[in-house]
Amino acid sequence: MKKIESQRNKIKQLLLMEMSWQMWKTEKKYISSQQVLTFLSKLFAAKKIPVSQQTLDQIIHDSSCYQINQDGNIFFIDHYFMAYFLARRLYLTLCKQKIKSIYRLFRTRLYENNILYYLAMLDQKSNRINPPLQHILQDDYMDKITENALHIYYTTSQFKRNFQGNAVIENNKKIKNPNVTQFNVTQNLDFSLEFNNNTFNASGASPYTDKEKAKIFFKQGLALLKENKYFEAMAPFFTAKSLDPDCFKAYNNLAIIFKNLGSVSIAKKIVQNVLLEEPDNNRAKDHLRILNIFERQLT
Repeated sequence: MKKIESQRNKIKQLLLMEMSWQMWKTEKKYISSQQVLTFLSKLFAAKKIPVSQQTLDQIIHDSSCYQINQDGNIFFIDHYFMAYFLARRLYLTLCKQKIKSIYRLFRTRLYENNILYYLAMLDQKSNRINPPLQHILQDDYMDKITENALHIYYTTSQFKRNFQGNAVIENNKKIKNPNVTQFNVTQNLDFSLEFNNNTFNASGASPYTDKEKAKIFFKQGLALLKENKYFEAMAPFFTAKSLDPDCFKAYNNLAIIFKNLGSVSIAKKIVQNVLLEEPDNNRAKDHLRILNIFERQLT
């Protein structure tokens, strides 16, 4: 019993993370008491700790995060409890860098932003989740896994940037206009960078339109891409496309990033998506042709 008491908090954490994962995986707002009992029994058996049924029942009923209804189903009293403990499970799994466990968590629908908000909060000082995400993004395309890795990498990067921005605003009590670096990139005939020769003046009237914001983010992404900072360039390009759906050059540059990272299958999927939206996009056609040649050379 003393051994159980010494690990009670850790067991509760593991239980809450397992409950949140099962609810997310099954797309239900509850989990049965029997499922929880089974999980706890296996957990104690793995730790070689003898436990009675009475103790298991006490553990299940000892929480302010969830309630048990008359049917024996357990549900969180607020959705944000589920989001937090699921984010915590994602964080711990990513930090351990056990790829099979990460794949198991990623082989699901795209994680909601409220979950990724907590994940970004947990990781904002350490940035420990980035290496395993980058590993996945440099691998071949895997259904659901790659999409979740991209979504998590992009969304948590945006949240972290917002956290930092809010801290600066709080300290300085003012917002500065974004600094846009101007470029004059020479196009080549092969896998060239997409760019706009017309520089954008970010010091004009505020607030900016979405298209103007997209230009700012596109230029930021282009600056990072030109310095071969591939992972850092992803978020600005994704943001540019989300702000301006017609900013296909942002996606074309994302294809360049993944091609340079060795993820030809992901690069092809991005280019194919561009062509679905804009069939006459000549740059995307050129990219697809070059990617097909590159892919044949690898086989």
